[in-house]
Amino acid sequence: MNLRPYLSLLAPVVAAVLMSACATPGTPDASAVPPVADDPIHRHALVREPAPTPDWTRLRQTLNEATRNAPGVTVGAGDAQGLKIEIPVADGFASGSTVIRPSLASALDTIAPSLASEAGVAIKVVGHTDSQGSEMVNLRLSIDRAEAVVAYLATRGVAPERLTADGRGEADPLTGNATEEGRARNRRVELLLRATP
Repeated sequence: MNLRPYLSLLAPVVAAVLMSACATPGTPDASAVPPVADDPIHRHALVREPAPTPDWTRLRQTLNEATRNAPGVTVGAGDAQGLKIEIPVADGFASGSTVIRPSLASALDTIAPSLASEAGVAIKVVGHTDSQGSEMVNLRLSIDRAEAVVAYLATRGVAPERLTADGRGEADPLTGNATEEGRARNRRVELLLRATP
């Protein structure tokens, strides 16, 4: 049986079907998908409630009270932009380590409840080292330590999406690194508190 006449008739039909299928890839039939505004369940799915505006004066007072017995922890004066908390880590980590020691854990425990309750506050943890050792090693260590603090705060109820980590290594010393006292002061973590974007 000769199929050639039948194939010649089917070829244009198959081509037309394939062309129509490829003409609008991924575009659903407009009549099959109702507009989002007419969908009572998903109408507000894309609307995000704005975070509450932080009361920096009240938060600073709360943090000062919480850290009253935390040695070396200082809460900056703050401004319209936010606050800075400085925590010494001379004894907070072993040399070259990112494992949080009890002294640093205790300091973080004093501030974590106040930070956890402030939904409108984003927290950037910045690690700092002294100048002992390689500059690149110190930079990596400062980032890793900041990440360790972020992970610790997350276990204490601070929402992870409000936390970020960064490190400056030895780039921003508070004082000279010529003495052990100066180096100890330069080893620190800073928590930069800003309004959630």
